[in-house]
This record gives sequence, structure tokens and C-alpha cells, in this order.
Amino acid sequence: MARTILIIDDDNESREVVREALDGRGFQFLEAENGDAAIELISTHDIDVATVDVMLPGTDGIEVLRRMKELKPDTQVVMLTGLNAVDTAVEAMRLGALDYLTKPIRLKELRVVIDRAIEQKKLSEERDEWRRQAARLSGRLLGRSPAMQRIFHMIEQVAPTSSTVLITGETGTGKDQVAREIHEQSRRNNKPLIKVDCASLPESLLESELFGHIKGSFTGAIKDRKGRFEMADGGTIFLDEIGEMSASAQQRLLRILQDSELERVGSSTTIHVDVRVIAATNRDLAQRIIEKKFREDLYYRLRVVQIQIPPLRERREDIPLLAQAFLKRYTEETQKQADEFSDDVMEIFYSYPWPGNVRELQHAVEHAVIFARNRQIEPRDLPPEISAGQTPLFVSKEEPVHQDGKNILIPLGMPLEEAELEIIRQTLTSVGGNKEEAARVLGLSRSSLYRRLPKLREGEETA
Repeated sequence: MARTILIIDDDNESREVVREALDGRGFQFLEAENGDAAIELISTHDIDVATVDVMLPGTDGIEVLRRMKELKPDTQVVMLTGLNAVDTAVEAMRLGALDYLTKPIRLKELRVVIDRAIEQKKLSEERDEWRRQAARLSGRLLGRSPAMQRIFHMIEQVAPTSSTVLITGETGTGKDQVAREIHEQSRRNNKPLIKVDCASLPESLLESELFGHIKGSFTGAIKDRKGRFEMADGGTIFLDEIGEMSASAQQRLLRILQDSELERVGSSTTIHVDVRVIAATNRDLAQRIIEKKFREDLYYRLRVVQIQIPPLRERREDIPLLAQAFLKRYTEETQKQADEFSDDVMEIFYSYPWPGNVRELQHAVEHAVIFARNRQIEPRDLPPEISAGQTPLFVSKEEPVHQDGKNILIPLGMPLEEAELEIIRQTLTSVGGNKEEAARVLGLSRSSLYRRLPKLREGEETA
């Protein structure tokens, strides 16, 4: 779509200079000889950029700027001024003008400023689109990146079926939102979606919670109780952190997936259930199988369809939309007036590695809204480690070891020897296997590094 430039100047020759300097670049031009005519055009047309002479007859350029920012605040304004009116032009910039040029106008400088104004208009339009999408999809799974578009397509394909789905990805990537989207787009959406966090329940209670129990089946079982599978009958059960499920519970789950039948703990009565199973994990289930901690047959039953959610650092183009959705949510909750992020904040958001993924971004925005002093979120409103661009020294033990481009993130709780080997492994990878360079980066002598390599190879062979 062609961009519209409004040229406001009482001098015909000056207007012609601006038009000819920008001609041939696909712009549409409107012209006004005075402030009143300019204000009328602004109120009836979509203007991308306006060049405004400060010294206009009648309504002057400063007043035109003020009215323009009231009517169309996203219109970019470039002030044109004589050499003796620079102070007035500077005042105009404080009122929202993008820049000012002194007459006689240098054509190359004018083109550069107009290009910058168009880019600012595009950014403003993108922000408006983020806000519209965030308002429309608040609380839903969001993303514009190719990776998320593929996930949306997979959800559309699998949702109408009754197939089991395994959702994988790092902590905080939004696995529960994917599960909710699958349920809401399915034919079961008028029935319950029951969530069970397998990691938060003690092993002694997990089976009772999932499959129910009868009175007297264990200490504290004072009456018969339905389990989550029975509660979800006709609907969907979402088993979060499936990799933490006990061997006995895995066996019972396998039976449900095979036969749609269960028995409550302490009972021999078979109960038929019609439940769709969606499971999620941040663990490497293939490794858990090798360690004899997860059943291979259950794994293949669960991953009829597998949806892998990429970490936020691999889909940074989704950050603005997500951040705007969280901003809308928390400003409504807190009744704060903050409604946009400064360019500096967005630059921080793009460069920060987000080891906690979408959940960390959500908490960062919530923190910023709480501490916001103005309508615009500034870097000072963010959590200190994010505003400083720092990666946390430790991440939770559920987080896998990974590099964010500058740092190696080591899970809290990893034994010291394993951590040392992992640092060596990641460093060797980052330098393309060059052992001399790796030793230099690590501050080791070559002999010290070489002494550690056999242990490194042993670890890789056992894995």
C-alpha cells in the first residue's frame, strides 16, 4: 500500500521541492497552503508522514502539530524551519515531532528523514497489530513465528481426533496452553479438561488421585472416591510432567490407553472410561527409558502425535505479541495506566536469553506493570537481572543444560564433576572441536584439558 505524505507549506516552491525530492518512490502526496486546510486533510485522510512549515499563516505549524497529534497520534511529523526559528522547531520535537530540517532543504537529508519516518510509522502499526491480537486472543496460545504457525497447524489437525498427544519442551514454554487449545478445538470441548501435575503429587497419592480408591484401601481412605480419569469421562485429561510418574501408575495408564478401563485402588471392579489423554514433559523420555524409569511401550502409546514447543529464545519474533498480551492482562488487573513498552525495553526483550521462557517473560511484564511510573514501560521497571541483560547463575534442576549464545546454563543440583564435563563439552562445541582454543577459553593448559577428555568420552558412551 502506497504511503501518503502531506506537505504543509504556504510557499508553492517549497512544496514543489519536497514533492520532487520524494517523487518516484511510490508515495501519494497531499498538499495544504495553511494550517486550517492541513487540519481538515488530517481529519479526513490517513496520513503516514507530514512535513510542516513552522511559519504558516493563520494557524501556525506548532498548533498544526498539536492538533495532528490529537487526531492522528501515529502520524510522523517532520518540521521545516528557517534558520532563525530553530528554537521553535526544538519545542515542536518535544510535542511529538520526529525531526526538523532547516531551509533551504538539502534533498538527501530530506530523503533520509522521510525514510526514518516511514520506518517509525511501520513500527507503530506493528505495535497496534500486537495490541489488537493480544486483546482478541488474551489468555490463548499466541505466536506469529513459523515455529508457532506449524504448532497451530498441528493442533488444528489433531484436535478433532481422539489420538493421544505428547507435548514436549522446556519449562515455561506453554505446554499447558497447547493442551488447552487441543481440548477447546476438539469435539470434547463441552466436557471437562482435567489437569494433573504428576510431579507435584507424592508417589503414594498419585495412583489414588488418578484412578480413585475405595473405602479402607489405605490409611485415610474413609470413603470411596472417584479419580481424575473418571472425572474426565467424555472429556480430556492432561497429564503434566508425565516423566515423573511411578512404574505402577505407568502400568495402570497403559491399560487405560489400551482398553479404556481402570480399577480404583483397592478394588477389582472394572470401570470403563472414555477419556482423551494429552501428556507433557520437559524431560528426555528416551533417556528415561534407557535408565529404566519410563516404559517404552507407554512412550509409544503416548506419542501418537508429538508436539515439540521451541524455547522462546528460538522464536524471538513472538516476544512483542506475548509481551503485549501480558501487559493488557496486568494493567487491567492492577488498574495501572501503562499501555506500551519503550523501544529500549523491546530491545532488552529481544536480546535477553529467557531461560524461563514464556513464563519468565510473563513474570517480567507483571513486575514491570507493578513498578511502572508512567504510561510507557521503561527499563527501570523491569526485574534487575533482565534490565541488566544478565542470565541467572543457576536455573532449576528441570531445565536442560543449554547455551544461550553467551552463557552455559547449568541445572541446579548437577554434581560438580558432571557440571565440569558439561562445561568442557559445550565449550568444545562452541569452538568447533578445537582443543587448543577450548583450553584457552577455559583457562586450562592443554595437558589439563587432555586429562579430562577420557572422562568426557566415557560420559558420552554411557549416554
